[in-house]
Amino acid sequence: MKRRLSQAARLLIFGIVAALLGVFPLVAILAQGSSTTGANADDRILDAPYAAQRRVTSVKKSTDGTIKRSEASESEARDSRGRTYVTGERQWTYLEGKKKVLKSEMLYRIHDPVAKTDTKWNSSSKEVKVIHWPQSAPEMDDSSRKMCEAACLEGWMSPSDTVVEKLGVKTIAGVVAEGSRSSYAVAVGQDHKGTPGVVVQEQWYCPELKIVILETTDDPRTGSFRNELVNIMRGEPDVTRYQPPEDCVVREVQVPR
Repeated sequence: MKRRLSQAARLLIFGIVAALLGVFPLVAILAQGSSTTGANADDRILDAPYAAQRRVTSVKKSTDGTIKRSEASESEARDSRGRTYVTGERQWTYLEGKKKVLKSEMLYRIHDPVAKTDTKWNSSSKEVKVIHWPQSAPEMDDSSRKMCEAACLEGWMSPSDTVVEKLGVKTIAGVVAEGSRSSYAVAVGQDHKGTPGVVVQEQWYCPELKIVILETTDDPRTGSFRNELVNIMRGEPDVTRYQPPEDCVVREVQVPR
């Protein structure tokens, strides 16, 4: 019988994963693990291959009233055996003298629940890191890892007075999805005279691909967030674009049992 890990153990695993994998450009990838419907005994999602673009739009409200809008995108895919492939661009700026210089690099990650490995590299390095997870730890798979990440990165749980609604079925990005909405009241602060606001979250899940196609959050305190899949292509993906360069040095990392 498989032993289930406690929440504390899951959070510890996330700490290890974060240290080994580093921070990927989009937290949006977590949406893939928001449901395990259709997964087999080891939580792999089988026979639901696809390739798509993921877009994330965030509008953040600061306490001083300023609004900052950011957008990011990445490519992702999953094959019939449950292996996932992600690539995205990371950008940052640094000062060269008194001039701001924009730098960027491409980040890649392959999660293989069959071999129980995570492989990562970037375009500015000649090193490929391959993390090997213990064969006897079924909870170290992609779905469980993302659930741990989601719990840590969200940093909050919905209150007990949350109202959940079923939104029915509609076609999004060419696939059929089932929607749900959750909402709960919050105090938006003294600047708004303590008038209660409502946090609204929507999620649209595609049973065919076993993945969340669209999720949105509208929070009057902090802003809005939109995470969606676009340009979805069903079928086995072309994973050649996710292969590390041949001249890279491979570093193997074994996670202790």
